[in-house]
Amino acid sequence: MHLITTHENADFDALASVVGIKKLYPNALVSLPGSQEKEVREFLSIFPLPFEIKNPRDIDLNEVELLILVDCRSPSRIGLFKELFRKKGLRLHIYDHHPKREMDITPEKEVIEEVGAATTIIVELLRKRHIPITPFEATIMAIGIYEETGSLRYPSTTYRDLEAAAYLLRRGANLN
Repeated sequence: MHLITTHENADFDALASVVGIKKLYPNALVSLPGSQEKEVREFLSIFPLPFEIKNPRDIDLNEVELLILVDCRSPSRIGLFKELFRKKGLRLHIYDHHPKREMDITPEKEVIEEVGAATTIIVELLRKRHIPITPFEATIMAIGIYEETGSLRYPSTTYRDLEAAAYLLRRGANLN
């Protein structure tokens, strides 16, 4: 089984990264460890995602062959999924904008970029591979970039974040 997850207390950048990466790994299951920020919980209660989010307790960790981490690279931040790092033969793919740190396991694939939002990395990959996104997906990803970059005003914001946001607007993102 392939599993997509992010950090506990997921914010909109985490959620948006999950939504985007699911387009790159369409057969992977999605599970969010622990709780989400209040705004994310409220959003999800009104706007259901186009895929199921599994309860972490319903995931058989023995079945996980590939763990896809977005907006996070630290085992200590992924709840019970940190147990997977003890699993021999676990494959790990990481997509993140936080600085590299020592890890217990060497990832098979890692895309770590100095941008303002992890979502920006995912949007760039979707765009490069010509993977279509819906206006709803574009909206969620735009929210992720806007939240993580302080509406594109934080010092960590890069031109790549602005280009990704512009691309999402062209794909139908709704800012209302």
